[in-house]
Amino acid sequence: MRKFAWFIACLFVLVGCRTQNTLPLREGMGGGFTPDTTILPTFPAEALYVLGTQWEADSMLQQEVTIAEYLEQELIRLYPEKAYKGYLQHLCAITDSMLIAEHRTPTLFSPKQQEISFESAHSATYTAFYAILDSLSIEEEILALEFTPQEQAEWNALQSLAHSDQPLTREAFDTLHIEFFDEENILLTLLLWHGPRMFYRVLQSKARAEKLAYYYYGEATNNGRPGDAFKHIYVNVLLRTYVGEWLSHAIMDIFWEWKSPNAPCDYYMDLHNNIIGRQTRYNDFTAIDTQCNTDMRHWLQWAENVQHFVQDSVNGHRQNWDKETPTFIVEPAAKQVNNTQYIYWDR
Repeated sequence: MRKFAWFIACLFVLVGCRTQNTLPLREGMGGGFTPDTTILPTFPAEALYVLGTQWEADSMLQQEVTIAEYLEQELIRLYPEKAYKGYLQHLCAITDSMLIAEHRTPTLFSPKQQEISFESAHSATYTAFYAILDSLSIEEEILALEFTPQEQAEWNALQSLAHSDQPLTREAFDTLHIEFFDEENILLTLLLWHGPRMFYRVLQSKARAEKLAYYYYGEATNNGRPGDAFKHIYVNVLLRTYVGEWLSHAIMDIFWEWKSPNAPCDYYMDLHNNIIGRQTRYNDFTAIDTQCNTDMRHWLQWAENVQHFVQDSVNGHRQNWDKETPTFIVEPAAKQVNNTQYIYWDR
């Protein structure tokens, strides 16, 4: 039944991106608000995850509505001032056009079966887990993601909301502040395509990259500085490990850059450093010395590996760019940099 329900959900995405669909209004929706239907508003990532998890856990609900229908209905109920009927159609159409514009086969619309390997840093034998996307049990998933106590507490709070018998309220999400979990729109499509577990891996990867970038570099994690390079390299290491190379490309090179438009200096720096994290240096960064630091979570060891790489000036290539440097100067300069060296433009 679950596989059939997911098939129906994915079918809705395929068709809903191109056809008109009308969702029934629930009692209490609307509230006199007139949302702007020309924009793609963002919503708390925690709310999106909880709603997806709630649908996935309720077999009766799955028989009534698809995950896309449920998410849209609940977003309208919880955020009537900005959610609207047809929001997901609009979102899917934008995502579809971005993938096509990148001259990439939109394999996201037909979820790709990828093998993803995990190792537990808490196992004396370093037991390897191999999963076809979501085939891990919840217990194995938690072990594979190597939660810190704080992350475990945050995850438990989200599960409590998702499995509560009480109706979800906006106040519950307004008071639930998980550090570095942002508001999202375009990443909502990942929730439709691959479900809440995959969506959570992405949220957790982004949050860890932000936290560790701040830990190592303080406020110097943007505007072309080495801390900015670290953040992009490291999040690509995490995403390739947890969601695969193609999805990490879509998230980082297409979706994230679309959500936060950058000046040419930042845009081409990001694209270059993304490739270093998920391709050219990925094996180096994820190498684990089993003879030492056996109690350290693997993703923390990977962060140390990336940080050591960034701190070595031999590995960096400084560009004489600023926010006003035009694309016709930035793009060819970035392409000339060796793909094993990271780019930065300001210290």
